[in-house]
Amino acid sequence: MFRRVTLRQTQYYTFRLGMSQSATAHNGKPTREGGYTAEEYVRRPDHTPQTGQDEPEKYILALHTDLVHHKAVTALRNAHFPANINKLSAHVALFRALPGSQLSTIQTSILHIAQHHDPFPISTAEPFLMAHGVGLHAHVEPAKAIFRTLKDQWGGFLSKQDQSFRAHYTIQNKVQNSVAQKCFEDIRSGPDRFEGSTGTVTGLSLYLYDRGYWTLKHTYPFSAEKEVKNTEVVDGKDEEEWPSLGASTASK
Repeated sequence: MFRRVTLRQTQYYTFRLGMSQSATAHNGKPTREGGYTAEEYVRRPDHTPQTGQDEPEKYILALHTDLVHHKAVTALRNAHFPANINKLSAHVALFRALPGSQLSTIQTSILHIAQHHDPFPISTAEPFLMAHGVGLHAHVEPAKAIFRTLKDQWGGFLSKQDQSFRAHYTIQNKVQNSVAQKCFEDIRSGPDRFEGSTGTVTGLSLYLYDRGYWTLKHTYPFSAEKEVKNTEVVDGKDEEEWPSLGASTASK
C-alpha cells in the first residue's frame, strides 16, 4: 500500500514512499514502483550539467503555484499519464539538472529572485504533441524573465536541456504515437476536452532529483507570499503549514 505525500502548494508532487510486496531489486530488497527500477534509470547526456565532473546530486527548480490550479492540471495528468510510471504531479520546471556542486550559488540566486519578485498569474493554453506524449502550453510571461536572469548567472554549468525554457505541463509521456494522438484530440476537442485553468505562481521550489523521483529541499515564496500558508496532504489529511526557508520538508 502506498503512502501519498503531497508537498505544499504548487508542487504537491506525489511520492510513492511505500513498498510493493512484489517489487524487489537484484539484491532482494524492496524497490519503489514504476516503469523501471532505480538501478536501471540513466539520464541522457543532454541532461547532464556541464561542470566537468561527476554530479551525484542534481536539482530541479520549478514554479510554485496555488493549490486550486495545481489540482486541476494534476487531475488532467493523472487521467492520461501511464499510472505505473507517474511519479509526479503536474509541474512547470524552469531547470531540470542543476548541479549539486554549485548548490550554494544556486540557492543564493533563487533567494534573491524570490525576495524581489511579486506573485504573477499563470494559465493553461492549447495542448501539443510531444515525441511520445502530450504537453499543455502555459502562459506565464514573468517566468521567462526569471529563467533568462538565472540562465545568465548559471550558463557556465547548465545542461544542454536547461539552455532553453518552454513553459508547459507534461500531461502524457512514454506512450505509443497512436495513444498520444488520441489524448491530444480528446483534450483539445473530444469528450475529455480540458476547459483550461488559471492560477497564481507564488514562489519557486527546489527539488533533489533521484532517478525519476523528486524530493522537496527548499521552497522560496515571493516577497508578498511569505505569510501565506500552504497545504500538505499526508494520507489524505490536510495540514496547514508553510515550509521554513532553507529547511527540508520531505524525505525519500
